Amino acid sequence: MNNANAGKTAYLLLNERQQGIVDTIETNGSVRVSQLSKEYHVSEETIRRDLEKLEMDGFVNRIHGGAVRKVSHEGMEIPVIKRQETNIQEKEMIAKKAASYVEDGDIIAIDASTTGLQMTKYLKGKMLTVITNSIPVTLGLIQEEDIQVILIGGYAKGHSMSLVGNFAERVIQDYHVDKFFFSCMGVDFRRGVSEAHEAQALVKKQIFNISEKLYLLADHSKFGQKSLVRLCGLKEVDYLVTDKKVSIDKIRELNKLGVKVFVAEE
Repeated sequence: MNNANAGKTAYLLLNERQQGIVDTIETNGSVRVSQLSKEYHVSEETIRRDLEKLEMDGFVNRIHGGAVRKVSHEGMEIPVIKRQETNIQEKEMIAKKAASYVEDGDIIAIDASTTGLQMTKYLKGKMLTVITNSIPVTLGLIQEEDIQVILIGGYAKGHSMSLVGNFAERVIQDYHVDKFFFSCMGVDFRRGVSEAHEAQALVKKQIFNISEKLYLLADHSKFGQKSLVRLCGLKEVDYLVTDKKVSIDKIRELNKLGVKVFVAEE
């Protein structure tokens, strides 16, 4: 059994509360024992036992009073197979909505997100140039006769099935992009748009510099979240494609910042 399958199996063997704790840590980067105790209505001792098990299983690193995402020296990404299972219905709707704004002749860029990957199903039949650092996005479009795919070279990241690094960043500088479709780990009205993984963030920032329009793809679970690396301020985003679970108050606040919001419906 390879590492990805082993990790998925270990996750499925956790109870519902423990899975929830893992998801929270993957999204936020860290948790506090006191916070989880209140959220799950169990004692702090129960939460400590949960965190002890999660550390033994390789999901987290415990710290005083809580736990943080388990990282290697470069930072560990959430495996793409795991990310595909999170809020899949919302991601599917957002991807379909985002693809509707792609026109024949466009030069677009798509990041290595699972929502970006979902977009590929709705781009087939169009005449496009697609720039990406995502191996799955490339495989999803490479057979399309009218779509030219440019896969940005670099170091291969197994968890996200993407290419990153200085070489990828240098190559990007030579291109022009009409529309960049990208996702993130957090959308916060003060911090802006953030990403958990520095290598991915650096590639996205380079694509920002060559793009005419920025399309942020973010489901409701990303709102109010902050992650490690700040990608950009919300005022820099031209369009946000999200789902109907985002409150009207948040949409109004985004409109005030100059962000046009598209809500994906079923």
